[in-house]
Amino acid sequence: MSHARNTGPMQASPRCGARTRNGETCRAPALRQKTRCRMHGGTAGSGAPFGNGNAVKHGFFTSEAIEERKFVRTVLTEAENLLRKLPAGSPTICNPDESGTRRTVPGTDSPPPHLTNDSK
Repeated sequence: MSHARNTGPMQASPRCGARTRNGETCRAPALRQKTRCRMHGGTAGSGAPFGNGNAVKHGFFTSEAIEERKFVRTVLTEAENLLRKLPAGSPTICNPDESGTRRTVPGTDSPPPHLTNDSK
């Protein structure tokens, strides 16, 4: 270069000192009247926004939601155990419905009694 560079004030300025990703300190100059550089929070508007939407909890792990899932799980387990204890040979419900016909238990393969030809 043909002219001398005036780098003295730049090198004499205070450094940022923030911890970087590789574990060293940031060597960028701090802003005037600040202790950090422009990349590490020295300017207005740097950093995370107020009311960070990423930090909002979704509620899946709240104590109420966990208790509700436990309750539903126990009810389903009890219902499954009750269905397993029912005898396999009774595909109809004992109480007739409003029309007077007997209904079949949902999930059985037998047709309703009024659709069979056994009454001939």
